[in-house]
Amino acid sequence: MLERFILEVADPPGRMSLYDYESRALLNEISGRDWGTMLQRLTDFADAETDGSEQVARFDAPGGDSRLSIGATVEDPAVALTTLLAAGRGLTPATPTETASPGQKRSRRKLWEVPHKYHCPIIGTCLEVADLRRIGARFAWRNKERPSEYEIHVSFVGAADDRNALSQATHKLLEKRYAGVVRRFAKARSPEELLALWAEALGSGQVPAALWAIMTHPKADAAVMALAYEDVHMLSHQIGAGQRADLKALAETGQELARLKREFDALQRRTREQTDTREREFASLTARLERSEEERDRMREREQKLSERLKANGAEAHWEAIGDRDARVAWLEETLADSESRTAAWREKHGLAQAECERLARLARERTADCEALDRLFFQSSTASCGDCPNEDCAQRADLGGRLVLCVGGRKPLVEQYRRLVTGCNGRFDHHDGGLEDNQRRLEAMLASADAVVCAADYVSHDAYYRTKRFCKRLEKPHVLLGSSGVSAFARALEQVAG
Repeated sequence: MLERFILEVADPPGRMSLYDYESRALLNEISGRDWGTMLQRLTDFADAETDGSEQVARFDAPGGDSRLSIGATVEDPAVALTTLLAAGRGLTPATPTETASPGQKRSRRKLWEVPHKYHCPIIGTCLEVADLRRIGARFAWRNKERPSEYEIHVSFVGAADDRNALSQATHKLLEKRYAGVVRRFAKARSPEELLALWAEALGSGQVPAALWAIMTHPKADAAVMALAYEDVHMLSHQIGAGQRADLKALAETGQELARLKREFDALQRRTREQTDTREREFASLTARLERSEEERDRMREREQKLSERLKANGAEAHWEAIGDRDARVAWLEETLADSESRTAAWREKHGLAQAECERLARLARERTADCEALDRLFFQSSTASCGDCPNEDCAQRADLGGRLVLCVGGRKPLVEQYRRLVTGCNGRFDHHDGGLEDNQRRLEAMLASADAVVCAADYVSHDAYYRTKRFCKRLEKPHVLLGSSGVSAFARALEQVAG
């Protein structure tokens, strides 16, 4: 592929510069003593050419840089100089007919004049697929053809290398679409001003228009174009990541929408059913109302006839008597309602009093049983052994047989009395305060070692109470749950355990 360069020699010749023709980027520059030395060598080679002999000369770059030293056939000093400068960049030298003066006023680049590697981002970023398909239908393919979006993109990128109908139509569309931004970028007079406008466009989301304006601007050198390309490249990655997140959110939204639609359909179905039911009820009520109105009309007609008959028979006095009786009946009904209200109040009070009596009777029975149990235990502790007593109901028969009785909870001042009662019934006593001070972890071990358990619910923690209850039920261990922690209640519990 042909590469073109611009060679600039200052007047007076104190400096020489080499530019890239496409990007106007400075490739190499020689000035001062180095330029004088090289110019002298070029003059020597030109003199050698006038001798009519073709000879191979060797140019040694100033400073001894071997990378800039090449062998060339001396034909023209400009060609030789261009070859020497281009060798330092690995470039193909241009002939003098392909060079141009950078001092001339440069216009904006056409699409096909932009370096090829930037055609892909320009086509993909600055134009929609619908735009490309519309242009391609006019210039590139038949209407019946339906190429894919990728094929369209590749076709336009390939066509942008040269000036042709497709690239010209694309260039015209880009110029028309982004004319406003192009005019704004045209005010830039240096690469720095271009980059400032580019940064502003990135921040405001005008990337497609700004990309076209900066890539075709005459002040955009290779560095500016590369920076714009890098920004667009990274932006495409960010947009791709954002699109993936949007697709995920869209899928979740679709699922949520489907769920809401199902709920809405169900709600609409229920509403329709309720509406149908209400309409049927309304129709039924309307029919009843019509029948009632008809009945009312018949009753009014009958009443009117009866009134006329009564007036004809002279029943004025009867009407007064009926009015007095109605007043008497109203008074009696009011008195009856008041009596019924008082009777209901007395019945409620009677029910409360009866419930209280039953509660007191139940409490009295419990207290009597506690006292009897306590009396039997006291009697046992104050009398001698009965020996072979045949009476099975004797208090002396409450024998624990050396079993270990664990008391969980209870009043702390009564613990010693609990202990004496158990010892008096030939038993062993152990106590756990129900988690008030003793460690809860000891409770399981003490429950496991006990033969019987008595738990006073009024002086024990909820956790200890329920753990004791579950443990004893699970192992079928004898246990009594007391509602009171009195000595009499504990004595009655010992009788139940011993029995």
